[in-house]
Parts: sequence; structure tokens; C-alpha cells
Amino acid sequence: MHTVFLASILVLAAAARPAAQDAYGAKGFFPVYDVDGRWLIYDKTAQAGGSQALRRGESFLLVGSDGAGLFSVERSSAAYGGVCRRKKSARLRAAVLGGPRSAVGDPILALKVPEGFSLKNSRATYEALPNAVGEPAYQALGTALNAATVAEAMSGAFGFKVDDAGAAAFLADPKPEKIGLKIDYAAAVKVAGLAAPMVLVTGAQISNSFRRCLRLADGPNLVGDCAEMTSDLMAETALLRFVSYDPGGKGSPLLLAYTKDAPLWGHERWAFALRASGPRLLLRDAMDPRCRESF
Repeated sequence: MHTVFLASILVLAAAARPAAQDAYGAKGFFPVYDVDGRWLIYDKTAQAGGSQALRRGESFLLVGSDGAGLFSVERSSAAYGGVCRRKKSARLRAAVLGGPRSAVGDPILALKVPEGFSLKNSRATYEALPNAVGEPAYQALGTALNAATVAEAMSGAFGFKVDDAGAAAFLADPKPEKIGLKIDYAAAVKVAGLAAPMVLVTGAQISNSFRRCLRLADGPNLVGDCAEMTSDLMAETALLRFVSYDPGGKGSPLLLAYTKDAPLWGHERWAFALRASGPRLLLRDAMDPRCRESF
């Protein structure tokens, strides 16, 4: 049941448009946070909450910094820090998860699984992905990244600021040397159908506008489109840690990013599906205990 169920979920997750995220909780993906020793899923599925997936007794496969394990909802609790409304931290319903914490490490992502789901005979593979960015990545991919940024600017995918006076000049003469390019993160991954896959987090500056992307490469070639990592989640890439979790062990991994040390504004969770066609953003979420809107 483990391989068949998760494979079907991940096929659906990867099939949609390449850049945009589905609604919160879509396909059973939920971010998990450690809040004062409790492992919580904030119910953000509606203004008043009430997701049926987060009822007491419901089961989840929880993927963390060290591995994965089966967890269940022990109870519901009122909690703050998950979202701001009218510049104040809102009180939300949250599901409190219980399970084998020592096998998981820091919690990142919970995937809703059906009753009777088992990890017996699992072929899942898990891998921590430390940052290996260096000059070789720039040499191999700098030209391709600049060309992709030019193409995205011309197509409108690169979102210039409304008041960016230099945007028109770039669009009239889109030279790669006008782009400020950086690669904040790079790591080799295992993706079926690719010979030398590498995942990257890149930043491109054009005039006064900036875009951060998670990208997939195969050797010197980019694969698919930018999965945009918008900057309204405030942590710099250097604060994020990355892991790969492949439920079937056949090269169809989830790439997860999380904050371990508390950033200024609150912890973050990201999830992407990596396929030979490119990356797909599944989930982006952040706690906001200080209500950044009030600053």
C-alpha cells in the first residue's frame, strides 16, 4: 500500500502547472512546525478552519530532517503564530501530532495517508542535501541561467517592480551582462530520466527587481521552468536546509526545505516535486509569530 498510494499522490502533484502552488492542504500535503514542544499542523484550509483531514485519529506520513515515520492526530488545540489578520496574530485550530519523533528529527512535511497505511516493505529513500555550490556550478550553468532569465523577462514571467524605471531599458536591450546572477544553493539529486541532475536556488537581479528560483539542471542544461521562491517568506536561502525523500525509491523525489534555527520573522516550509520535466512547487508556508505586517 505504501508505494502504490504515495506514487499515485505524487503523480497528481507533479502533473499540474510547473511553478504555482495548489491551495493549502491540497493532495494532503501539510507543513508541520515544532511549537513549544508540540508538533502542529495549523488549519489554514478556511478562515474558520475545520479540515476533515485534521480530525483526531487521522494518520500522516511525516517527513523530517532525519527520516520519516507514521504519526496521528492526538487532539486539536488553539494556537497562535500560524497567520496574521489585521496586523495581529490570529487564533487558529491546530492538529497536535504524535508519533516516533526520534526517527524523524525536525518535522517538515506531513502527507495524509489512509487508515491501515503501513511502512512495511517500504522502498523509500531519504537523503540530506548539504549545500555544494561553488565555482564549477557557475561555470557549467551561468550561460544557461542568464539566457533563461532573459527569456523570462521578455515573456513577463520575471516580475519587474511597478516602479522599476530600468525595466523598459532592459526589455529594449536585454543583454545578459545586465543581469546580476547568484547561485545560493546547489546539490546533486537523483531524478529518473536525467543523467546528471542538480537542484539549484538562484537569484537574478535586473535593475531594481529581483527573482529567486528553485531550478533543476541536467549537466549544463536547465530542465523545466523556474519554481519561484518568492521573497515574502523572509528567510534567506542560507537559513534553509534541504532534504530529498523518494517514497518509491525510483527517482521521483520530493525536495523539502526548512528552517532549523529561528529566523527573524518565523519558520518556513517548502516542498517541490522533482521530475525529468522540471521542478514543481507543492507547498510554501511560514509561521509569522511577530506579525511582520505591523512593522
